[in-house]
Amino acid sequence: MSLSLSDFQSFPKAELHRHIDGSVPLAVVQRLALQHGVTAVTLRDGRSISIADPAAFDAFYQIRATETIPDLLARFDFVLSLMQSPAGIAEVFHACTLDCAAQNIWYVEWTMAPAYHTRAGLDYNTVIDSALRGMRSGWQACGVESKLILAIQREAAAGQKPEDARDPAGLGLAGAVLQHPSSRIAGLGLACDEFAFAPELYAPAFAKMLGSKLGRMPHAGEMGAQRAQNVRTAVTVLGATRIGHGIPVGSDPNLIALLKQHGVALEANPLSNLFAGFIGALEDLRLDELLRAGVCVSINSDDPALFRKGLADNFKAVFDLYNWGEQELVQFTQNALAAAHLSAPQRAACVRSFSNKCGLALD
Repeated sequence: MSLSLSDFQSFPKAELHRHIDGSVPLAVVQRLALQHGVTAVTLRDGRSISIADPAAFDAFYQIRATETIPDLLARFDFVLSLMQSPAGIAEVFHACTLDCAAQNIWYVEWTMAPAYHTRAGLDYNTVIDSALRGMRSGWQACGVESKLILAIQREAAAGQKPEDARDPAGLGLAGAVLQHPSSRIAGLGLACDEFAFAPELYAPAFAKMLGSKLGRMPHAGEMGAQRAQNVRTAVTVLGATRIGHGIPVGSDPNLIALLKQHGVALEANPLSNLFAGFIGALEDLRLDELLRAGVCVSINSDDPALFRKGLADNFKAVFDLYNWGEQELVQFTQNALAAAHLSAPQRAACVRSFSNKCGLALD
């Protein structure tokens, strides 16, 4: 018997690829906008949408496959405009942590690009500390454990925005990640426009992380004609410990072998890849082949608020495709916990907690 959406909603889940600026619930965005005195959104075509118009703002606050990358990023830019103060950043992380609890996501690793939050003059440490404060208060309120992946935003290399000039190659961010004392920091990431900015551009920043206990979690193989090569570069040049997206891996035995050889886990994002137009069908990810090959692959939602599909929806879509059941659900959960940036005692505690919540013995 196939699993229902409610089965996935009630099952305790872990998520490793969830962007904070793509996860803010619609009601929270509206509330923050009004608190900041923002009453309307001006679109690229000059049209204005009232924050107080529920239908119009609801239509604005979601991503469609027909959009260009600049139009897609405009949705994120609006959310980011509300996260330029310590209070705004902390409030968003707090609210999003509570939203995870409501979806039975009990462990999450947030991806955040700190440079996007420096437009009003904040420095990296203030941005990071504000995020950690919201994560901590969220944990205190609902019990969701979380860690933070601090990502270089690729387009900084183009120097088109004021914040880009401060750290175009991500070296400053890598230093801030290494020097920060919090155990809630998972590692260094690399996100955004893969079409124009290949992973090797950021090799010096990732080289700084080598030898540390922190993870290296670049997005690679999501966008563009060089997706397969970008995955290879992420593994062999950046020293990735996990790959975000990695769309071509499942259909390429050489990439599968490369990830297994280097012990690199894969963060699949099925519905966001489909809705953004990066794949033509869910079958393109070859998740069945990845499981058979023993790749440590997890299922994730990427930007659930903007794609309007949460982690349970991603599980449901994939499991319906392959007629999977409880055995695969346990396997994907174990994979996520195995790939999470946790110490051995933390991982054991998470496995015990998840086993207790779902009533099944997880390894």
